[in-house]
Formats: sequence, structure tokens, C-alpha cells
Amino acid sequence: MKIHKLLLYLYPLAWRERYEDEFLLVFASQPFSLFEALDVLRGALDVHLHPQLGTKTLPLPDKLRRLHLALRSSLLILFCAFIGFLLAGMGFQKMTEDGTFQQVSQSASLVGISFQLVIIGAVIALLGGIAGGLPIAMAIIKSALARRRYTPLFLLTVPFLAFAFFVLILSLLKVLDHSGLQPLWLTFLYRGTFLATVLCVAIVSTGALCLAVTHSEIPGKLLGFAVLPSILVTLAMGMVLTAIAIWGIGLYKNAPQLLAGNSGIVGTSTSGTWLGIVLMMVLACSLATLSLRRALSARAALRMSSR
Repeated sequence: MKIHKLLLYLYPLAWRERYEDEFLLVFASQPFSLFEALDVLRGALDVHLHPQLGTKTLPLPDKLRRLHLALRSSLLILFCAFIGFLLAGMGFQKMTEDGTFQQVSQSASLVGISFQLVIIGAVIALLGGIAGGLPIAMAIIKSALARRRYTPLFLLTVPFLAFAFFVLILSLLKVLDHSGLQPLWLTFLYRGTFLATVLCVAIVSTGALCLAVTHSEIPGKLLGFAVLPSILVTLAMGMVLTAIAIWGIGLYKNAPQLLAGNSGIVGTSTSGTWLGIVLMMVLACSLATLSLRRALSARAALRMSSR
């Protein structure tokens, strides 16, 4: 029974409050098995992707509130996945800015075409992110001014402050870094500091924007509208991921010596960096796809319940 109670926590609170007794009664009547555990995991995923499940018996105001929160949280998770995807894309851009890679892109059609698709997909994703995020940012400002609560406004400025801090650290590293005139460990220290600063800026900025959304009153219709550009963003992420995977395959066929070199991030293996970027993008795309599926379900349920 203990394992059943632990598995029960995989389900949302609203679902557990409604179906916990039935759940435990059913699984107490039969021996536990691996297939049973897999079925529970599948059921938990299905419930998370369909937030309207478990809310049918709730009063309409409570149901609408929970669906609104599910829609908002789904969009925020998708936004976090998008930021992670952007970080991986920045790593790819940094790796391929070397002139040797540009020459291969011009001479090898598969490498060149896939690289152009990466650029096109990145532009589409950024435009989709702006289209979905800008109206929400305006709603945050409007909500803060109307309620005279200025914390969300400060949170909106955090990314700009974080970027200024990043520029300051970058300028300091450029002054201190003298490649070839210092020990190798010091070079790695400077480059590690640069990477750590990028990660910290991304995490702090993303967290601040998410807090700004959760501390503001965002209309449900505006969140519902944000789902549409989120579809475009997710598709563009998949396009960039596919193009980068094809780019690596094309590089292996046309210039294997480059893929076997050490042109990766911080002088690491090129192939290792490429695989790491692809893996990070796969995780980001998977999370974005699941979040988008959940957002679509919550949006549809909200529209049905509001009629």
C-alpha cells in the first residue's frame, strides 16, 4: 500500500482529493506489478496533460480558477523550456562562428542548407516569443499600475539589470584575459566564469519574469491568445533541432576532421558539444511540447466552461 500512496502523489492535488479512495481501493485488491506501475505513470501523465480531469465536481468559480492556473503554469513552463533552448542555440552559434565552419557551410550543401534553416527557425521562434510575450508584459504593467503594486514592475526590469551585469563581467574578462600569456587553468577559469555568468543571468531573468506573471492579474483571454504563438514557437524549436542534427550529420560526412576537433564550447570536443546541444534541445522541445499540449487542453476547457 505504501508504494501506491507514493505513486498517488504523481497526480495533481485536485485529482487526488476526488479519486484517492477509489485509487487505493482498486490497487489494494491486486498484487503490485511493473505493468501496474507503468499504467499509473501513464495515467498520471494523462491527468497532467488534461487539467480539466478531476475538476468536474467543483463549483464553476473554483473550476475556472484551477483551469486558469493550469493554463498560466503551462505557458510559464513552455517559456522556461524556450529559454533553455535559446541557451543551447547560443552554444551552437558560439561554436560555429569560426571561419572554418563557414567555409564548410559554403562548400557542402547539406551543411549550408541546414545552417540556414537553423537561422530561419531561430528568427521564427523569437518572433513567436515576442508576439506571445509582449501583450502579457503590457498586461503586467497595467495590472501593477491599477493595483499600485510595483513589485511586478521591478521584476520586469530584472532582465535588463542582469544584462547590464553580464556586460560588466564580459568587459572585465576581456581586460583580464590574455590568451597565450597566462596559465591554461586561468584561461579555463575565465571561460568558466563567462559560462556561469550566462547561466546565472538566464536563470535570474527567467525567474523574475515568471514571478512577475504569477504576481499579476492576467486575463484568461490574453493567456488563451498566447497559446497560438506558442504553437509557432514550439514548431520552430523542432525545426531548429532537426536542422542542427542534420548539420552535425552533414559535417561528419563532409568534414569529419572538424567534428573530431576541439572547437566546442571552452575548447572542448566539437562532437561532444554538438551532442550536448542536441540533447539539451531534445529535452527543451519535449518539455515545450508537453506544456503546449496541457495549455491547449486547459484553454479548450476554459472556453467550454465559460459558455
